[in-house]
Amino acid sequence: MNVRLDGIQVKKTTGLADTKANRLLVQKEILPKFLQSLEKPDENVTLQYYIDRFIKEKKHFLKERTFYRYKSIIDQYITPKYAHKKVVDIKTSLLKEYLNYQFGLGKSAKSIELYRTVFSGLLQEALFDNVISSNPFVNIKRKPIQKPVITPFSKSEVRLLLEESEGWLQNYIAVATYTGLRSGEIIGLKWNDISHNVISVRRTRDFNRDTKPKTLNSMRDVPLFEGLKPFLDNQRKITGQCEYVFVRRDKKPWSDTQNISCAYWYPLLDRLGLKRRRLYEMRHTFATNMLNSGKYKVTDIAQMLGHSTTEYLFNVYSRYIEAERKNVDSTVDIYKIS
Repeated sequence: MNVRLDGIQVKKTTGLADTKANRLLVQKEILPKFLQSLEKPDENVTLQYYIDRFIKEKKHFLKERTFYRYKSIIDQYITPKYAHKKVVDIKTSLLKEYLNYQFGLGKSAKSIELYRTVFSGLLQEALFDNVISSNPFVNIKRKPIQKPVITPFSKSEVRLLLEESEGWLQNYIAVATYTGLRSGEIIGLKWNDISHNVISVRRTRDFNRDTKPKTLNSMRDVPLFEGLKPFLDNQRKITGQCEYVFVRRDKKPWSDTQNISCAYWYPLLDRLGLKRRRLYEMRHTFATNMLNSGKYKVTDIAQMLGHSTTEYLFNVYSRYIEAERKNVDSTVDIYKIS
């Protein structure tokens, strides 16, 4: 291929044999893509150009859940304030302002890193296009991400939560503590996912849409324990005519769990004098109590939680089953020699 761009001759070999079929291929597909690759935006390009390009390109390469999480960050925090700005005018000081705003909202260091990753990715494309000479994010020191400390509820606290809550919230707490489902998996649960003895996890829900669960192993069947059945019977009386097990007052599915946390979950914890903890801690509560019961294989518990191996269980929950190890009967002769 031989083209001229801004008075400069540009040549590119296709590596194809000179045949009629290959010439047609070059004309219809290869040459247009080659010309497109030569078109670089000038220094007046705004960030909106890279936002549009990101949304168009990444939708096909990122996991659906990841794409919509990134897009939500762009729509909420990047587009309104920065899309109209020239990329060359986006300096380190502006990006510090962007990150400090997130800190001001009380976001965790892990969340801040995600907001940084998305914005930095947009500017990285501009760097590849030679619109900027360096990514201004490189001048901003990253805040260390603290490994979250899990704080599962005790059995007495679970009983308190169930006794002092009512209606759909009580039933939600029961599902969470009897199944170990992730928060998004619970609000994505539909009535046709529940049979007499099994709950089938087939989706998660976030950003007001259903997506595939976190990993392939997250697509799983969880036993429906007897203790949970009365709560599901009660919930069926509330939402049995709906597609989803848990819905808002307007009978529409929850878009995410943030409103549940703020409007219902945290007020319940405050009223009971319990330390504020994420809804997700009920998943940890299920895991630790299952491990401490001694009645289930670790491999079975890992499967119920959607993990491919038992390694994660031992890494995360070992300290919470320490008390069980201390109660080992040292008088037992496992080899029965004497």
